[in-house]
Amino acid sequence: MQLGGIFKGKSCLLAKSLGLFTLLFTFSTLAGSGDLAVPATDVNLSSTKTKDISEPEDLSSRLFQEDRITLEFMTGAMFSPCGLGPHEPVYNYQQNNVRLGWMLVSPDDKENPFRDTPFRGNFEALFETTGSYVWETFGTYMVGVTGLIRYNFVQPNWIVVPYIQGGAGIIYTNARNWSNQEAIGGNWEFTPQFAGGLKFLIDDNFSFNLEGAFQHISNANTSARNEGVNAYGGFAGFTYYFDNLWLEDGHH
Repeated sequence: MQLGGIFKGKSCLLAKSLGLFTLLFTFSTLAGSGDLAVPATDVNLSSTKTKDISEPEDLSSRLFQEDRITLEFMTGAMFSPCGLGPHEPVYNYQQNNVRLGWMLVSPDDKENPFRDTPFRGNFEALFETTGSYVWETFGTYMVGVTGLIRYNFVQPNWIVVPYIQGGAGIIYTNARNWSNQEAIGGNWEFTPQFAGGLKFLIDDNFSFNLEGAFQHISNANTSARNEGVNAYGGFAGFTYYFDNLWLEDGHH
């Protein structure tokens, strides 16, 4: 009787093991055939959720990320004299600028010394092409290029981003052909300048901008006439923020 009980127990254990093996074999066969594979849409949704969690939640921090490329259109007017430097002549011009920007750092980068301060933000390098129509009082046009460095003040959840910028450029103008003035004596003139402005964030790709600017025009004494022009004025325009140029999947 004791031997029979042992045999009966071993038979029961063998039967259970055989059943478990059959169940595992069936599961592995179904999985290998793809019947139990997770749908691709579910996988994509899962990865998308993970990506969203890693991205900044507020609009300003999402837009002002390292390696973000921007394209900016600004139009406005400049007026001289401005009360600083030469008191004459009157030199007023309407100016249009197209700027290509490259953000050099993110506001929350560990290398950013202003990360946890009221000056939190990022640096942006800009290449500008400019064209001006002079309506008063000499010359008719100016065209040129400018290099600028901008600092954007980016605070979490702000929809208005202040910025300051400075740089210098070179222009070609026909103003020197008016010999009754001493301000501009060369066809090629230099344009050191600085500005400050506000970006009103609209969505993930656009902002509306307002800007006040100061611009100096002179030829660094490469011509006998070089009294120069100091002008002030304002601009308005838009910035487009590209999603995937240089950014991996639109973010870091």
